[in-house]
Formats: sequence, C-alpha cells, structure tokens
Amino acid sequence: MDPIIVIVGGAVGAVVPLWLIKSGRSPSLAAKREVSTAISNRALPPNADIGSWRTRLIENRQSVARGRWVMLAAGLIMSFVTLTDFADEGGSLLTWLFAGSAALLLADAFGMHRQVKRADALLAAISAGPTGTRNSSAG
Repeated sequence: MDPIIVIVGGAVGAVVPLWLIKSGRSPSLAAKREVSTAISNRALPPNADIGSWRTRLIENRQSVARGRWVMLAAGLIMSFVTLTDFADEGGSLLTWLFAGSAALLLADAFGMHRQVKRADALLAAISAGPTGTRNSSAG
C-alpha cells in the first residue's frame, strides 16, 4: 500500500470527527468529548448534574478500559511488524512509518491507562462529596 494513502487516510480520520463536533452534526461525539475533557481537567463542568455525570463517567471509563488493551496489543503487533520489516528491508521509509505507528499506538495505550486512572479519581471525588464524606446518593 502506498504510504501517502495511509497518511492521508489518517489525517482525514483525525479531522472529520473534530469537524462533526464543531459543526454540531454529531451530538454523541460532542458528549463523549465533553466527558473526556472533564476527565482530563479532573473536574466536572459548573452546574453539572452529578447523577447523570456519574453514569457518563462510568460508561466512558469502561469503554476506555476495554480499548486500552486493544491498543496495547495493536502496538505490540506493530512493533513486531517493524522489527520484521527492519530485518528484511533495513531502514526504508515504510519501516520508519511502521515504527512511528507502533510508538503512537503504545503511547495511546499509556494515555488511555492514565485516562482510566483519572476517571477513577474523579468518580471517587464525586462519591466523596464536597466535604470529603461519602454522599448518601452515591449508592
């Protein structure tokens, strides 16, 4: 496969979801991004309904927790492909693209692991309530 096709496909795959969110054409993507932003900021938006956010955070955490293992497996497989290609062809452009892909996949797996830990911390903070005592509605 031509590396240009892979690069263009990756760029389109990265830009289209952002465009859909900004244009308002995908409320579900916007909602997912809102949850990811809250997890990254380690705080809920002002005036957030804690009950609905708890559900959203748990769903996001479960999704990311499952996906991180897939990302890790893909990164390891791509690492082996890179090593095989390097042994076969040496330092060709395709080998370096494979190496970059493997590095990005492994970095994404690590980032997803951090996102799960941050989601856990945010869920614990929500359950603890503002005074540090457990909320009676935290169930």
